[in-house]
Amino acid sequence: MNKNYTKGSASQKRPVVYQKTFVMDIPSDTASDLTYFVQQELGYYNMLVEKLTPRLKAHPKDLLNFKDTEKKLWEACAERAVDPQKLIDHPLKEWPVHLHSLHPLVYDYDGNIRISPAHISMIGAAASPARVHASVRKAMANEILNYMISQADTVNSAATTETMRVPVQLLQSYTFDNKRHLQIPFNLLTMKYDEKTGTTHIHTPYSRKPIIVPNVDLTYTKFKLLIVRSPHPTSLNKNWQIDLKDSPLTYIVNLTDYMERKNKKKPPRS
Repeated sequence: MNKNYTKGSASQKRPVVYQKTFVMDIPSDTASDLTYFVQQELGYYNMLVEKLTPRLKAHPKDLLNFKDTEKKLWEACAERAVDPQKLIDHPLKEWPVHLHSLHPLVYDYDGNIRISPAHISMIGAAASPARVHASVRKAMANEILNYMISQADTVNSAATTETMRVPVQLLQSYTFDNKRHLQIPFNLLTMKYDEKTGTTHIHTPYSRKPIIVPNVDLTYTKFKLLIVRSPHPTSLNKNWQIDLKDSPLTYIVNLTDYMERKNKKKPPRS
Protein backbone atom coordinates (compact mmCIF):
# COMPACT_ATOMS: atom_id res chain seq x y z
CA MET A 1 0.00 0.00 0.00
CA ASN A 2 1.20 3.49 -0.79
CA LYS A 3 2.71 5.06 2.34
CA ASN A 4 0.75 8.27 1.63
CA TYR A 5 -2.52 6.58 2.49
CA THR A 6 -3.95 5.94 5.92
CA LYS A 7 -4.89 2.47 7.10
CA GLY A 8 -8.48 1.31 6.78
CA SER A 9 -10.90 -0.31 4.37
CA ALA A 10 -10.69 0.55 0.70
CA SER A 11 -13.58 2.99 0.99
CA GLN A 12 -11.93 4.74 3.94
CA LYS A 13 -8.44 5.17 2.50
CA ARG A 14 -7.41 8.81 2.33
CA PRO A 15 -4.12 10.36 1.30
CA VAL A 16 -2.13 11.74 4.21
CA VAL A 17 -1.89 15.49 3.61
CA TYR A 18 1.32 17.14 4.78
CA GLN A 19 0.74 20.40 2.93
CA LYS A 20 -0.43 23.23 5.21
CA THR A 21 -1.00 26.07 2.72
CA PHE A 22 -3.49 26.09 -0.13
CA VAL A 23 -4.37 28.69 -2.74
CA MET A 24 -7.72 28.85 -4.44
CA ASP A 25 -10.08 31.00 -6.43
CA ILE A 26 -13.17 32.00 -4.46
CA PRO A 27 -16.44 33.16 -6.07
CA SER A 28 -17.18 36.85 -5.68
CA ASP A 29 -20.18 36.41 -3.35
CA THR A 30 -18.19 34.25 -0.93
CA ALA A 31 -15.20 36.59 -1.21
CA SER A 32 -17.48 39.50 -0.34
CA ASP A 33 -18.79 37.69 2.75
CA LEU A 34 -15.30 36.81 3.95
CA THR A 35 -13.87 40.27 3.25
CA TYR A 36 -16.55 41.88 5.42
CA PHE A 37 -15.60 39.73 8.39
CA VAL A 38 -11.87 40.18 7.73
CA GLN A 39 -12.50 43.91 8.20
CA GLN A 40 -14.53 43.25 11.35
CA GLU A 41 -11.77 41.13 12.89
CA LEU A 42 -9.18 43.75 11.97
CA GLY A 43 -11.29 46.47 13.55
CA TYR A 44 -11.75 44.56 16.80
CA TYR A 45 -8.03 43.80 16.99
CA ASN A 46 -7.15 47.46 16.50
CA MET A 47 -9.66 48.65 19.10
CA LEU A 48 -8.24 46.30 21.73
CA VAL A 49 -4.65 47.32 20.98
CA GLU A 50 -5.39 51.05 20.82
CA LYS A 51 -7.34 51.04 24.09
CA LEU A 52 -4.93 48.90 26.11
CA THR A 53 -1.59 50.25 24.89
CA PRO A 54 -1.90 53.67 26.62
CA ARG A 55 -2.77 51.84 29.84
CA LEU A 56 0.28 49.62 29.43
CA LYS A 57 2.57 52.63 29.00
CA ALA A 58 1.14 54.85 31.75
CA HIS A 59 -0.34 52.43 34.30
CA PRO A 60 1.19 48.95 33.90
CA LYS A 61 0.09 47.99 37.42
CA ASP A 62 -3.54 48.16 36.29
CA LEU A 63 -2.77 45.25 33.99
CA LEU A 64 -0.69 43.38 36.55
CA ASN A 65 -3.54 43.66 39.07
CA PHE A 66 -5.93 41.92 36.71
CA LYS A 67 -6.97 38.91 38.82
CA ASP A 68 -9.31 35.97 38.22
CA THR A 69 -12.53 37.93 38.72
CA GLU A 70 -11.43 40.68 36.33
CA LYS A 71 -10.29 38.12 33.76
CA LYS A 72 -13.59 36.22 33.93
CA LEU A 73 -15.54 39.45 33.44
CA TRP A 74 -13.16 40.45 30.62
CA GLU A 75 -13.84 37.14 28.86
CA ALA A 76 -17.59 37.37 29.34
CA CYS A 77 -17.80 40.97 28.13
CA ALA A 78 -15.67 40.15 25.09
CA GLU A 79 -17.71 37.08 24.22
CA ARG A 80 -21.08 38.80 24.67
CA ALA A 81 -20.09 42.30 23.57
CA VAL A 82 -21.53 43.87 26.72
CA ASP A 83 -20.05 46.94 28.41
CA PRO A 84 -19.72 46.36 32.18
CA GLN A 85 -20.48 50.03 32.85
CA LYS A 86 -23.94 49.54 31.39
CA LEU A 87 -24.52 46.68 33.82
CA ILE A 88 -23.49 48.88 36.73
CA ASP A 89 -25.76 51.67 35.54
CA HIS A 90 -28.87 49.47 35.72
CA PRO A 91 -30.37 47.23 38.44
CA LEU A 92 -30.32 43.46 37.91
CA LYS A 93 -34.03 43.33 37.08
CA GLU A 94 -33.31 45.46 34.02
CA TRP A 95 -30.49 43.23 32.79
CA PRO A 96 -31.25 40.85 29.91
CA VAL A 97 -31.80 37.38 31.36
CA HIS A 98 -28.83 35.90 29.52
CA LEU A 99 -26.53 38.33 31.38
CA HIS A 100 -27.72 37.49 34.92
CA SER A 101 -24.86 35.02 35.31
CA LEU A 102 -22.44 37.98 35.26
CA HIS A 103 -23.92 39.53 38.41
CA PRO A 104 -21.55 37.67 40.83
CA LEU A 105 -18.59 38.94 38.80
CA VAL A 106 -19.71 42.55 39.10
CA TYR A 107 -21.11 42.58 42.67
CA ASP A 108 -20.17 40.82 45.90
CA TYR A 109 -22.69 39.31 48.37
CA ASP A 110 -23.24 42.70 50.02
CA GLY A 111 -24.04 44.41 46.75
CA ASN A 112 -20.72 46.21 46.48
CA ILE A 113 -18.99 46.52 43.13
CA ARG A 114 -16.09 44.07 42.93
CA ILE A 115 -14.25 45.74 40.08
CA SER A 116 -12.27 48.98 40.33
CA PRO A 117 -13.19 51.90 38.04
CA ALA A 118 -9.87 51.52 36.20
CA HIS A 119 -10.60 47.88 35.45
CA ILE A 120 -14.20 48.62 34.47
CA SER A 121 -12.84 51.05 31.91
CA MET A 122 -10.34 48.49 30.62
CA ILE A 123 -12.94 45.73 30.40
CA GLY A 124 -15.11 48.04 28.38
CA ALA A 125 -12.53 47.71 25.60
CA ALA A 126 -13.33 44.02 25.31
CA ALA A 127 -16.95 44.94 24.62
CA SER A 128 -16.01 47.04 21.58
CA PRO A 129 -18.48 46.47 18.74
CA ALA A 130 -17.44 44.05 16.01
CA ARG A 131 -19.31 41.33 14.17
CA VAL A 132 -16.88 38.53 14.95
CA HIS A 133 -17.88 35.09 16.21
CA ALA A 134 -18.29 35.15 20.00
CA SER A 135 -15.64 32.50 20.67
CA VAL A 136 -13.18 34.31 18.39
CA ARG A 137 -13.84 37.60 20.20
CA LYS A 138 -13.08 35.82 23.46
CA ALA A 139 -9.90 34.28 22.07
CA MET A 140 -8.69 37.58 20.62
CA ALA A 141 -9.38 39.48 23.84
CA ASN A 142 -7.68 36.85 25.99
CA GLU A 143 -4.53 36.54 23.91
CA ILE A 144 -4.12 40.31 23.58
CA LEU A 145 -4.73 40.80 27.30
CA ASN A 146 -2.18 38.10 28.18
CA TYR A 147 0.34 39.71 25.85
CA MET A 148 -0.24 43.12 27.41
CA ILE A 149 0.16 41.71 30.93
CA SER A 150 3.49 40.10 29.97
CA GLN A 151 4.72 43.44 28.64
CA ALA A 152 3.35 45.30 31.69
CA ASP A 153 5.67 43.24 33.85
CA THR A 154 8.62 44.49 31.79
CA VAL A 155 7.46 48.12 31.98
CA ASN A 156 6.81 47.92 35.72
CA SER A 157 10.16 46.28 36.42
CA ALA A 158 11.93 49.03 34.47
CA ALA A 159 10.08 51.71 36.46
CA THR A 160 11.04 50.03 39.72
CA THR A 161 14.71 49.33 38.99
CA GLU A 162 15.23 52.13 36.45
CA THR A 163 16.70 49.46 34.20
CA MET A 164 14.93 47.75 31.33
CA ARG A 165 16.51 44.32 30.93
CA VAL A 166 14.54 43.50 27.80
CA PRO A 167 12.83 45.93 25.42
CA VAL A 168 9.07 46.36 25.55
CA GLN A 169 7.44 44.90 22.46
CA LEU A 170 4.26 46.83 21.86
CA LEU A 171 1.51 45.54 19.63
CA GLN A 172 0.71 47.85 16.78
CA SER A 173 -2.52 48.63 15.02
CA TYR A 174 -2.77 47.53 11.40
CA THR A 175 -4.55 48.34 8.19
CA PHE A 176 -6.04 46.07 5.57
CA ASP A 177 -2.71 46.45 3.77
CA ASN A 178 -0.82 44.28 6.26
CA LYS A 179 -3.47 42.40 8.28
CA ARG A 180 -6.29 40.97 6.22
CA HIS A 181 -7.13 37.49 7.41
CA LEU A 182 -9.52 35.51 9.57
CA GLN A 183 -8.36 33.16 12.33
CA ILE A 184 -10.99 30.47 12.79
CA PRO A 185 -10.67 27.71 15.41
CA PHE A 186 -11.14 24.15 14.22
CA ASN A 187 -14.27 23.60 16.31
CA LEU A 188 -16.14 26.24 14.27
CA LEU A 189 -15.52 24.43 11.00
CA THR A 190 -17.45 21.72 9.18
CA MET A 191 -15.52 19.95 6.45
CA LYS A 192 -16.82 17.58 3.82
CA TYR A 193 -15.03 15.85 0.97
CA ASP A 194 -16.74 15.64 -2.42
CA GLU A 195 -15.46 12.48 -4.08
CA LYS A 196 -16.98 13.41 -7.44
CA THR A 197 -15.08 16.68 -7.73
CA GLY A 198 -12.10 15.79 -5.52
CA THR A 199 -12.61 18.94 -3.45
CA THR A 200 -12.89 19.72 0.26
CA HIS A 201 -15.75 21.99 1.28
CA ILE A 202 -14.97 24.03 4.41
CA HIS A 203 -18.02 25.61 6.02
CA THR A 204 -17.21 28.57 8.29
CA PRO A 205 -19.43 30.97 10.29
CA TYR A 206 -18.41 33.79 7.97
CA SER A 207 -19.88 32.88 4.59
CA ARG A 208 -23.10 31.46 3.26
CA LYS A 209 -21.23 29.15 0.92
CA PRO A 210 -18.23 26.95 1.78
CA ILE A 211 -14.62 27.58 0.90
CA ILE A 212 -13.80 24.97 -1.73
CA VAL A 213 -10.24 23.63 -1.72
CA PRO A 214 -9.46 21.76 -4.97
CA ASN A 215 -7.63 18.48 -5.43
CA VAL A 216 -7.31 17.51 -1.78
CA ASP A 217 -9.17 15.80 1.06
CA LEU A 218 -8.60 17.71 4.29
CA THR A 219 -11.22 15.93 6.37
CA TYR A 220 -8.57 13.83 8.12
CA THR A 221 -6.05 16.62 8.54
CA LYS A 222 -5.39 17.76 12.10
CA PHE A 223 -4.95 21.44 12.92
CA LYS A 224 -6.16 23.99 15.45
CA LEU A 225 -6.56 27.24 13.52
CA LEU A 226 -7.66 27.92 9.98
CA ILE A 227 -6.15 31.14 8.62
CA VAL A 228 -8.15 32.54 5.71
CA ARG A 229 -6.07 35.16 3.90
CA SER A 230 -7.57 37.74 1.56
CA PRO A 231 -5.63 38.88 -1.52
CA HIS A 232 -4.23 42.39 -1.41
CA PRO A 233 -6.72 44.87 -2.93
CA THR A 234 -4.20 46.19 -5.46
CA SER A 235 -2.72 42.81 -6.38
CA LEU A 236 -3.29 41.34 -9.81
CA ASN A 237 -3.45 37.95 -8.12
CA LYS A 238 -6.98 37.62 -6.70
CA ASN A 239 -6.55 34.14 -5.25
CA TRP A 240 -7.29 33.51 -1.58
CA GLN A 241 -5.06 31.44 0.66
CA ILE A 242 -5.71 29.22 3.66
CA ASP A 243 -3.12 28.08 6.19
CA LEU A 244 -3.62 25.22 8.63
CA LYS A 245 -1.97 26.12 11.95
CA ASP A 246 -1.16 23.98 14.99
CA SER A 247 -0.50 26.96 17.23
CA PRO A 248 -0.95 26.49 21.01
CA LEU A 249 -2.47 29.99 21.01
CA THR A 250 -6.19 30.47 20.50
CA TYR A 251 -5.38 33.61 18.50
CA ILE A 252 -1.99 34.58 17.05
CA VAL A 253 -1.63 38.26 17.89
CA ASN A 254 1.45 38.98 15.75
CA LEU A 255 0.26 37.27 12.58
CA THR A 256 0.30 39.61 9.58
CA ASP A 257 0.00 39.42 5.80
CA TYR A 258 2.36 40.46 3.03
CA MET A 259 2.28 44.06 1.90
CA GLU A 260 1.91 44.64 -1.80
CA ARG A 261 4.94 46.37 -3.21
CA LYS A 262 4.26 49.51 -5.15
CA ASN A 263 5.61 49.46 -8.63
CA LYS A 264 8.20 52.15 -9.03
CA LYS A 265 7.86 54.06 -12.25
CA LYS A 266 10.96 53.99 -14.32
CA PRO A 267 12.33 57.40 -15.21
CA PRO A 268 11.72 58.36 -18.85
CA ARG A 269 14.61 57.78 -21.20
CA SER A 270 16.47 60.90 -22.21
